[in-house]
Amino acid sequence: PVAVALEAQLGRIPASLGFVEAGSLPKVALTSYKALVWYAGAPFAARWTRPDSTVLVLGGSGGTGTTGIQLARAFGAKYITTTTSADNFDYCRALGANRTIDYRTTDWWDDSIVDADSVDVIYDTVGEAGTGDRAMTKLRDGGFYVTIVGAVASSTRPGRGQAMFINSDTNLASAPLMDALGSLADAGSLRMPKIDSSFGIDEIEKAFARSRTGQVVGKISVVPKTS
Repeated sequence: PVAVALEAQLGRIPASLGFVEAGSLPKVALTSYKALVWYAGAPFAARWTRPDSTVLVLGGSGGTGTTGIQLARAFGAKYITTTTSADNFDYCRALGANRTIDYRTTDWWDDSIVDADSVDVIYDTVGEAGTGDRAMTKLRDGGFYVTIVGAVASSTRPGRGQAMFINSDTNLASAPLMDALGSLADAGSLRMPKIDSSFGIDEIEKAFARSRTGQVVGKISVVPKTS
């Protein structure tokens, strides 16, 4: 099979990754990289000197959540909390999450679960209605809320910031960032450890149907036939 792409959107496959895993990473990893670096101010070590610097990743077991947890860790977050289902607790902890919250049984925004003014960055990959306003109550002074799928808070609090990041922007001229992600992969800091399911080119509709279930763990791959 032959495909055509702009050179500015391509990167060399990291030596540590196979073709399927490497093909599953760029879109979601670039999304998380830009959300955390461009908007949330990563790398975090230079910004946060306290020992409890905290990132909350909403939706930790999907593609952007998978990469978001790993990149938050690589960028110096000391404590990472994520929401997911109980079935995926072990998966998210293996990625680097310190704490997992079962979104099916627990409201993360309850003050008994996540304290007010206790989080430095909230990265929203879910987009549930009202998340922005809930997130704003949890951010410390200097904190930031970034969402890739939902609306921002109706109003901000002094010393807190927010942004809605348009996912399609990750398609544009990303070769240098692809190299940065490749270096993180070769350093063992970024992987796609679970391919949820694989489909052929002739099964694209099935791949989208699986994606629309909202139950994908890791990433869906589309693999062309070799003959």
